[in-house]
Amino acid sequence: MSAAAVETTMPAQATPEPGPTVLRPVQWTACTAAPQPAVAVRPSPDGSGATDLTARLIAANQRSAELEEQLAAAIAERDAAEHAAAQLETRNQELASDLDNALDQLAGHALHAEQERLVRPATWSPWTASSDRGGMQR
Repeated sequence: MSAAAVETTMPAQATPEPGPTVLRPVQWTACTAAPQPAVAVRPSPDGSGATDLTARLIAANQRSAELEEQLAAAIAERDAAEHAAAQLETRNQELASDLDNALDQLAGHALHAEQERLVRPATWSPWTASSDRGGMQR
């Protein structure tokens, strides 16, 4: 849009110059309505409401402290159980590795024994007869 079109649709407004500031006195109005309580509190007939509430508050604080102690003990037991489980898992992995190595060795021994069983030495051959000459080398 051109500047002339903008000027016709939105004419520039002159900014008023600030004049002298006049201070007016503030008038306070008093509220004549009585404040309404948020919760209606009924006084006890014997007047022991405050002492009863204090005793209940003390008992609630004691119970809260006991529950916090129980929670701390339960958290400590859980942490100890997690640590023991981690140690058992590590030990289990070590034992599984040892078992795997032992099974590999047994499989090797079994294979060697099977090969020994399948290969029968000849009853007589010049090789076996000439290989042992009373410890003398050829």
